[in-house]
Amino acid sequence: MKIVEVLAPFTGSWQGHNLFRFMPTDDYQESVSAAMVAVTAKDYVTIEYTWSHEGQPQNGLLLLGSGPADSGPADSGPAGDANAAGEATAAGEAPPSDSDASGTGATAVWVDSFHAAPQWLTLSGTIDDDGVVRLACTYPAPEGPDWGWQIHVEPGSGNGGRITMHNLVPGYDPYQVVEATYRRQA
Repeated sequence: MKIVEVLAPFTGSWQGHNLFRFMPTDDYQESVSAAMVAVTAKDYVTIEYTWSHEGQPQNGLLLLGSGPADSGPADSGPAGDANAAGEATAAGEAPPSDSDASGTGATAVWVDSFHAAPQWLTLSGTIDDDGVVRLACTYPAPEGPDWGWQIHVEPGSGNGGRITMHNLVPGYDPYQVVEATYRRQA
């Protein structure tokens, strides 16, 4: 299924809440969030969103497209890539080949004024049977091996959607950093 078909229930204007934390032991900080989801250039979906951190406005953009689960070499973007299961791979490590690329793959470019600045991140992954888009990449850590980042987009059934983001620190279990939940704007 193509990304525009999967995310069709999520198109439109949305209002909601954003929960954010740096580390798994931190309390979540809540802020108001808004999102606009639209089809662009026929085969792509954009998710533009706003939120705030410590009173400072933040925003981001996710440009999603369909593609095979194996979207190419890990160095296709500044932050690496992911394998067919949406799991982060080490920088420079090619994801496993998926010879049956049936359109269940997804790719994305992501920018966020807080999380990703000053570079965009290039992610790849899958569209699950339940319609959840699971994307992942790696990014340079302050020291040591690269860390991983996952974004999951749950389009819902037309009344609401959810976006979660997870950090993957080597040697630790992945943990949720962001949960944005949305309801259709009246």
